Amino acid sequence: MTHRSRLTLTALTLIAAGAFAPQAQASGFQLREQSPSSQGNAFAGVSAGGADISALFFNPAVMTQYDGWQFSFGGTYVGLDVKLQDMTATRTPALLALGFQTAPVTGTSLNTISGTSNHKNSGISAVLPEFNIMYSVNKDLKLGLSLNVPFGLTTEYDANWIGRYHGLKSDLKTIDITPSLAYRVNDQFSFGVAFIARKADAELTNGVDYGTALALKVGSGLAAAGLSTVSPGPGQNSPVATVAMGAPNATFGTPGYAIPGAWDGKAGLKGDGWGYGWKAGFTWQPTPDFRLGGAYSAAMTMTLKGDATFEFPSAIPATDLAALNGAGLRNGKGQADLALPATASLGFDYKVSPTFSLQGEVAQSTWSRFKELRVKFDTGLADSITDENWKDTWFYSVGGTWKVNQDWTVRGGLAYDQSAVDEAHRTPRIPDNDRKWLSLGVSYNLSKQTAIDVGYSHLFISDSKIKLTSAGDNLTRGSLNATMKATIDILGVSLRYSF
Repeated sequence: MTHRSRLTLTALTLIAAGAFAPQAQASGFQLREQSPSSQGNAFAGVSAGGADISALFFNPAVMTQYDGWQFSFGGTYVGLDVKLQDMTATRTPALLALGFQTAPVTGTSLNTISGTSNHKNSGISAVLPEFNIMYSVNKDLKLGLSLNVPFGLTTEYDANWIGRYHGLKSDLKTIDITPSLAYRVNDQFSFGVAFIARKADAELTNGVDYGTALALKVGSGLAAAGLSTVSPGPGQNSPVATVAMGAPNATFGTPGYAIPGAWDGKAGLKGDGWGYGWKAGFTWQPTPDFRLGGAYSAAMTMTLKGDATFEFPSAIPATDLAALNGAGLRNGKGQADLALPATASLGFDYKVSPTFSLQGEVAQSTWSRFKELRVKFDTGLADSITDENWKDTWFYSVGGTWKVNQDWTVRGGLAYDQSAVDEAHRTPRIPDNDRKWLSLGVSYNLSKQTAIDVGYSHLFISDSKIKLTSAGDNLTRGSLNATMKATIDILGVSLRYSF
């Protein structure tokens, strides 16, 4: 049995501080996997137009390259493997400053957080759907509609892992519904615009060290009342710690049993919201063999609203539960604004020969907009703010397309994708670091109207460090140090049809 109560500002902050920022295959938690055909050459030249209308996700102007009705739909499997090794975690030094040294009865150190030093794969694989349709009003005017999943995250850790206070489950899902329009000005220039309606759903959980929260609150009060924080000797608790971790004390007004690590619970958040934005692009084809395309997708700020819950261990003393509830763990609703980046891209396609073409792509995402996560509540409590300080990122790719015969086309590509997160701000929720892409793909024409595309990419991710200190919002979470090893395998398949 567990005790449950709704969570207010402080509690929602605990689970949201590093959380609204999520499974990531492009920089941050952006998902580039929107076109299995373009997957085959690492999305090189996709802003100038790919093999089918799925490229309209990146640039709506590419629709003028096609006539009649065009359909494209498929899915991309993303296999994420994230392992954490050589992990260590400690509680905040503020406990030692108050004289908390060892747990009563057991005599174990209160400084070290329990848990194994390695963790199995925490990444959750997923399939990303994509659907595109285009209608030619006439030879110059095109209308389109697409459904895509542009941002997402799924990671999950064992309930008792050493970094449980920093994250257990992170699940962010988004879907874009995007009507678009493209117009051919002349034989060289085309322009396109699109409107974006985006739905986001998030579920985030992490462990909570109620014992440490109580010890800090009660210990600080006792110290302010004049009780000594000095330990008599190594491994011995100070008078402050002895009273705080002992039975309820009427003289000092303490709830008792404020023992760090003794009362582990769980916090959870479910929220959703809608956001609206736009994108625009152009293509320029000065010769039959060369085409250039550029696009811009505007930044968007989404407001996610929802409820949060705390789960308390069933054995927690009633006096401690009452103290936690009195500290603000009561029913409440909250909201957090999530700043998503603008993305600007430029790509080219150059037909070297009748059977071979070369592509290139460069894109920038303004992740520096994600400076903080501010959580607001309707309970009248002050905003809670967590620094994120992400940085802008660049994506570069080159690729080639070989037309083997009238039915078969083969692709290949390489890419480099920068991470938005630096070492000081990396958390277990976001398995993000610089990536190197190796991609291969093939297309087969089943008929004059129907074709199937397959694209595969392996992403090599540099080993990275997690170095979280027990300061600020991590005061009750403690520190966490780890080495993160991750790889991603992506396989996309789509079917396209035209008439």
